[in-house]
Amino acid sequence: MKRRSFISRALILLAATTLLAGCGFQLRGVGDTALDVPAVALSSPSGELRDAVAQALQGAGASLEDDAPLRVNLDEEQIRETRLTQGSSGNQQRRLTLTVPFSVQRSEDNAYLLDQQTLEASTNLTVDNDNLLSQDELRNEALASLRQEAARQLVDRLRALETP
Repeated sequence: MKRRSFISRALILLAATTLLAGCGFQLRGVGDTALDVPAVALSSPSGELRDAVAQALQGAGASLEDDAPLRVNLDEEQIRETRLTQGSSGNQQRRLTLTVPFSVQRSEDNAYLLDQQTLEASTNLTVDNDNLLSQDELRNEALASLRQEAARQLVDRLRALETP
């Protein structure tokens, strides 16, 4: 009886997948990921966020050039850490939030295509106050993930731009 239930669920899942594929359904971020602009100038303070943004832009098919038609201006990243649980011992829940102001300009006339906007990414993490070494490692991994998420958000916003 259990085998029949499993097979019927598998067939239903297969049918649903086939129907979704046939109707044009597509997961966000899957498919054509290239930017309309082949080159972008990046004006940003050096650091891990700049590296993540450069990698995301290159992954989307844009090269980084100083004389590119678009210039992305990134400000300093701001990191906010909020404690979600009370108490000073045991596991602590914390929320890390990374915000980055940015703008996008046309290089030829310095016109803003995207005036001052903000990228924001956040995550929750559980840290153990009894293990300070793992606490720093978890925080650094979470920050790296947030920087990658902010870079993906920036690339998505650049994709949405109407460029001549």
